[in-house]
Amino acid sequence: MVSVLLTLVSLLFVIPGKALLRFKNGLYACNYIFSAAFLGLITGYDGTNLLGQTSTVWMVTAVFALVLFLICKIVASIPRSEYNDRPRTLAGNLVLMSLLFCMTGYLGNTDENLHRRLRMERLYAHRDYAGLLEIGRYEEESDIAIDLLRAKAMLNLSSDSNPQGSEIGEQLFNYSISDPKALSVSLKEIDNEQAYLASCLLEGNLTAFSETIVFDAYKTMPAYYMQALVLANDSIAQARFPQYYAKEKSTYDSFCEALALLASESKQFQANSTFIKFHATYFWYYTFKK
Repeated sequence: MVSVLLTLVSLLFVIPGKALLRFKNGLYACNYIFSAAFLGLITGYDGTNLLGQTSTVWMVTAVFALVLFLICKIVASIPRSEYNDRPRTLAGNLVLMSLLFCMTGYLGNTDENLHRRLRMERLYAHRDYAGLLEIGRYEEESDIAIDLLRAKAMLNLSSDSNPQGSEIGEQLFNYSISDPKALSVSLKEIDNEQAYLASCLLEGNLTAFSETIVFDAYKTMPAYYMQALVLANDSIAQARFPQYYAKEKSTYDSFCEALALLASESKQFQANSTFIKFHATYFWYYTFKK
């Protein structure tokens, strides 16, 4: 609703644009230059400042608008025949609108991560943790703030048969993590056992993870916790959850077989070659992201 209202307000700037610039026919779109500038200005929020544009952006935009205006004035002063006037009018306005859209995009903040984070923060405030985790679910880009928001949302998800917050052990590595070390540090600052377990996984500290996890608290072991226990060759997990352990062990064996075929290749090549099939496993993370 706010977006629609701001767009309608921006259209009001066409009125002074038409009165001052007075472009017609194929140059009519230049009358929207004030509207385009207004849209760019109000979408320049950088997470801290409402007008987050730098001085360079301001200068480039001012020069661009001035040059565009002068070119349109020069073109308007040149006498033209009325032959084929309609196609030329449409083409001229299309070119001008495309240029104005570029100016709006340049002035505004097109940082996708910022837009995702703002939506996430709103959903977190409304305790819509599941909805928050759907934002950017399949995107490969993230940042430190988004990583922490997702982790905190997972810690707040309810779990009927397992400890509160253990969903982080089920979902953490489903998402791109921009800075595992920074996320690990942030999780350690949270007074929560599940947060600590997750930080151990992020650091690849399997010894601390195995020594901390309380097996009796879990009716079903979260996927990434079990995969970490497989890597640690934990006999207790194998005895308590034999079928699930065997399933994850089978996945790990498949992963190792895939790596064996790529033994002569570089680490980066191995990571890229196994990404599609195994990137959502802790085995892949531990091997290539540790």
